[in-house]
Amino acid sequence: MKKRNIIIDCDPGIDDIIALSFAIANEDKLNILGITTVAGNQSIEKVTSNTLKLISFFNKDIKIAKGQKGPLLREKCVVSKVHGENGMGDYELPEPKIQLSSDNAITFLRDTILNCEDMVTLVPIGPLTNIALLIKTFPEVVEKIELLSIMGGSTDVGNYTPSAEFNVWADPEAANIVFKSGIPIVMSGLNVTHTTGLYREDVDSLLKSNGKVTHMCGKILDFYFKGDHVNNGKFTPIHDACSIMYLLYPEIYKYRHMKVEVDCSEGLNRGNTVADVRDWVNYDETYPKVLLEVDSDKFTEILLSELYKLDNIMK
Repeated sequence: MKKRNIIIDCDPGIDDIIALSFAIANEDKLNILGITTVAGNQSIEKVTSNTLKLISFFNKDIKIAKGQKGPLLREKCVVSKVHGENGMGDYELPEPKIQLSSDNAITFLRDTILNCEDMVTLVPIGPLTNIALLIKTFPEVVEKIELLSIMGGSTDVGNYTPSAEFNVWADPEAANIVFKSGIPIVMSGLNVTHTTGLYREDVDSLLKSNGKVTHMCGKILDFYFKGDHVNNGKFTPIHDACSIMYLLYPEIYKYRHMKVEVDCSEGLNRGNTVADVRDWVNYDETYPKVLLEVDSDKFTEILLSELYKLDNIMK
């Protein structure tokens, strides 16, 4: 099977760390052309450092580019209570043995996309600042982007506010540009990602593991259970892994094409992704593919299996 060319745009972030690990476990199916960072869960300095440390930990030759330090128009906001002061649940990976390939994610994205012989899929799992700037600054890349597999938004409730998911809330103007770009989009919103994750006993098993990768994942994920966003202390979503999972196992999802508008106003509606969920209104494939349901048990099974597979690779 031909590998899918991908670039992951992220803000590690606990669930970003798991998503990146999941992608690396599937390098037989995914050709990771690079990783770009963006301020979101933590500052650009911290999320970039986390990315360098993780890729160095895996001893991988994956190019990393540092992206935007804040939103297009808004003030930067980080979520230390959810991800810890360092963004990795206060777990410390060793200092990286690799360096940045570029300190300009926008030109890195342009060059990587245009120099690739085939189409490229972008996987933005943080605020959409880098992607919006890429589209506006270098519109010639649009025809080379096969898909945007986005973790962001929601068709119902939010997590950062009652109506908004954090990634979109953090830079709604950027999200608005991306959703209006005409590029094919798959939206993994909270309505699905809240059911895609791991149980307390799964994380306990990771913590007890002697595997280098799984033990690291367990230590990082354990921080999640100290927060109030975890469902009754028994289940934690791994939101960002959903955008990678869709690329590998689309059959476990149900979806509909919908019109999606991003609210860029102030107050409680800021960052709300208004999706037209009316079941009697039909939109064609030019509209975003909004994921609506997922086989949650299958998601958990696959994710755990792939993380444990990494232990064998790292021996």
